[in-house]
Amino acid sequence: MQLDRDAPYVQIIEHYRREIAAGRLADGDMLPAGREIAAQFGVSIATAAKVATGLQALGLVVARPGAGTVVTAPRPPADRATGGPLLIALTTSGPVAAGDDARVVDAGLVSVPQAVAVQLGIAPPAEVIRRRQVIARDGATMAVLTSWFPAHLGDAIPGLLAAEPLGAVGGYRPAWGEDWVAARPPTSAEAREFDIKRGVPVVVVHSRRMDAADTVVEYAELIARADARVTYRYEFLPERSAS
Repeated sequence: MQLDRDAPYVQIIEHYRREIAAGRLADGDMLPAGREIAAQFGVSIATAAKVATGLQALGLVVARPGAGTVVTAPRPPADRATGGPLLIALTTSGPVAAGDDARVVDAGLVSVPQAVAVQLGIAPPAEVIRRRQVIARDGATMAVLTSWFPAHLGDAIPGLLAAEPLGAVGGYRPAWGEDWVAARPPTSAEAREFDIKRGVPVVVVHSRRMDAADTVVEYAELIARADARVTYRYEFLPERSAS
């Protein structure tokens, strides 16, 4: 298969996302090995390795030692959002409760990290809007929320580049979102930020927010103390009718 644009690994990831969405790769099927992907698409082994990593980050596959990489997504994200009787729309922009202090400590344009480029479906090198918000309670940092947006949204929604809570930014309202949760040991920087020991885990919530056309408009990573209760509020909207 011939690839004719930049960032081949992004295109290959999208290829396999479509295969899973169409059911041609079903839950339990094996993802082709790295050498097979490299040969099929005419890319290097290193580029092929990024494909499995990106699909794992999307929650579509899982690596099983001794077996390979296995598809674990019988219903892809778009189907979960539109195929059921209800459309779930995320209505809050972060885990902020009464009494918490939420501060946007950084908002601006940066070069897109590779992992973020995969989630937003864009090809590096490119710029994205990055916003970093710290949530504190009783003077202690409880969570850090970092969000990335396609740079072009800054023209339509200039508030994304301002140091104000996302909920106060006019014009930004995704149609739906999805989250996936994990836990891991903290990095040295996170241990210092949260004032915890390296052996104490942190909770990581990855989120993607989509517009009505199912295009990703935000990718976010929430890092929270394991003893913090993280609550999201959702509202249920009528199912969209087919056009």
